[in-house]
Amino acid sequence: MAIVFMLIFSLFYGIISYAIPLILGAAYQQLSAEVLRKSVSTSDIYLYRADTADDKIDNILIEAEALSQKIIADSWLPEKWTYRCEGYGDNVLSVSADGSEWKACVRHAKPTAIMPVISLLGFEIPQLPDEIKGEASLRIR
Repeated sequence: MAIVFMLIFSLFYGIISYAIPLILGAAYQQLSAEVLRKSVSTSDIYLYRADTADDKIDNILIEAEALSQKIIADSWLPEKWTYRCEGYGDNVLSVSADGSEWKACVRHAKPTAIMPVISLLGFEIPQLPDEIKGEASLRIR
């Protein structure tokens, strides 16, 4: 019975531990797409140019970033699970210099904090990636 229990437990734990990162990967991708959709939902983004010195244009990115932070805070993911991506600074959004490409990125830096790895008979279950990340981009013409 003990051997059968160990086999069934490892099978069950393996299914759950591989399903959670897959679900989280889809959640991060959906969240970054939602952030990008809502952030560019105003018609003002066609006016945005990063190298232009105009107060109205500067406010476009500030308002879009504030909206993206609100969307992340309202999502079902805990705040401590949402990290900024490398190359984005302290922001979720990144805009090209000419304003034609907008990107959003959300990630989890340490998946083993969500789903601990156990070792059974020399095998580690699950073998998790270094990070779980969702990124979306939009090119505006």
